[in-house]
Amino acid sequence: MESNNRIKNIIKIFVPLIIAMLIQVVVTFADIVGIFVINCMSNQKTEASKSIETIMSQDYTQPMNQALISAVQFSLFILIFGIMLYKIKKPSVKEGFFNIIKPPIIIFLIMGGIAGQFMVDGCLALLRPVFKTAFEKYDKLISNVTGVSTSWLMLLTVFIISPIAEEILFRGLVMTYSKRVMSAVPAVVLQALLFGVYHGNIIQGTYAFLMGVLLGFIVHKTDNLTTSIVFHIALNVSILVVPGSLLKKTSSTILTTVISAVILTICMIFIFKKTKKQEI
Repeated sequence: MESNNRIKNIIKIFVPLIIAMLIQVVVTFADIVGIFVINCMSNQKTEASKSIETIMSQDYTQPMNQALISAVQFSLFILIFGIMLYKIKKPSVKEGFFNIIKPPIIIFLIMGGIAGQFMVDGCLALLRPVFKTAFEKYDKLISNVTGVSTSWLMLLTVFIISPIAEEILFRGLVMTYSKRVMSAVPAVVLQALLFGVYHGNIIQGTYAFLMGVLLGFIVHKTDNLTTSIVFHIALNVSILVVPGSLLKKTSSTILTTVISAVILTICMIFIFKKTKKQEI
């Protein structure tokens, strides 16, 4: 009986990820169908522009369309996975869906998120000359957020909607189910590994794994999903505020990375001391 429950809980770890992939497929398919129908109904569109091939190569990949797909996808994540998490957590009315965090802790979470982004960008700048090919795909991905294709919907999705969705999915559902079959450290590492794989490219996947480990320990030590959401939002928003001038020279890049790591460490020590502690 105990063995059967263990197997069921192991399966439950991966069920949310399967659901996430299905949501992505359905949203993308619905988007392509929608574009096809709109093009067919438009007199201004040529016959060639109404083909699936044209939609896949042009209309489908337009920045605003990609922003809409992402916004819908992550909004569905929040709705579906939020309901799933609520059912397994069953918080009281007083506690609410998320625990409230105190202002001083919020400040250090934001500082930690910003320091984390500076540290990540510093490490990437140092590694860029060594892995030039791998960085080409990464640069294209980042340009969708900070480059010419930026839109208010994409910014809203990347900076607010997706962090909430990813925290509910990985630090909420996946880590909760993982803790049912393993101790805290392996559970944190497993959800972080899945978080890294989920991002789909080696550069982003690697630092997503490392940040996923940190976010996992934040949630475990504070017993509060809101802490990782605040940190994650600050981390993502900081993409826009990292000065490129700090990362042009190797010496300044190393100094920026080291200082950022120190600030991040100080912030984490403060947060862990001021919030509910759990054994690792």
